[in-house]
Amino acid sequence: MGGGGPIPERAGSGPSPRSRRGRHVAGAMALCMVRTVVLMGRGRLHLDRSGRGSVVELEDGRRFVVFRDTSCDVEWGDEEVGLLVWFHLHGTSPTSHRRAWLFERESILNTLLYAGFVGYRRKLWMVDRSTGDYAGLYRWCGRAAAEEYGRYITTVLGPLSVRDSVGFTLYDQGFELTPASPR
Repeated sequence: MGGGGPIPERAGSGPSPRSRRGRHVAGAMALCMVRTVVLMGRGRLHLDRSGRGSVVELEDGRRFVVFRDTSCDVEWGDEEVGLLVWFHLHGTSPTSHRRAWLFERESILNTLLYAGFVGYRRKLWMVDRSTGDYAGLYRWCGRAAAEEYGRYITTVLGPLSVRDSVGFTLYDQGFELTPASPR
């Protein structure tokens, strides 16, 4: 049997790229949770209700309503960038009001998944009621840190969301909340 092809790997001969990514995400999540608890204990995380109900129009014309605004007052020292993350959760639609209501209340617990990442400054939690899509608009210090977080959170959101509905993009500067009037 003198086959000249490559020798196939045996099952279990090493972690797959997917399992390595899963371990990396799990480790990042655990570290983030610990840092978040420390930041909470030091009073560095904040919830601002003043912008709730404001409408944010994205460059592509989509309009999202802010349902939560959270921030961290740690000075990271890097230049601020904007980060937009979007997704559509399984089981949500424009008519699934109860599920949307539940998600929007329990999602405060998700603070543990992002607030401890280096560079986090602010997050607008947003929903497009006409489509059931959700988005997070962040101010982040440091482009590389924002991109790392974008890869992390889209990996976390992927299994919970409708296929191909998850993504992120970076902007060269942060944002200011400028409410738009509803159309």
